[in-house]
Amino acid sequence: MLIQRKFFYLFTCEYCFSHYITILFLFITKFHLLYGDWRGYLISGFALVWVANIYMSLFGFVRVGMKKEKIEADLKEVELKECKEEEQ
Repeated sequence: MLIQRKFFYLFTCEYCFSHYITILFLFITKFHLLYGDWRGYLISGFALVWVANIYMSLFGFVRVGMKKEKIEADLKEVELKECKEEEQ
């Protein structure tokens, strides 16, 4: 039951998803950072999750900025249509 719940939660939380993907890629590539033993895997795991979360934050920031610009453009378009209708 716990494993099933964790599996489906995986797809709803980007933060959790980044940890699972990091663990998967560490297992596949056997990448380690600074140390050649288990400590290297631990450090590389935290470092990769940190970098992934920075990228996700930047992506979210850019996406919110683009949405804000689109909303502002839509509002200006509505205002222009209203001005044209008033002039006629």
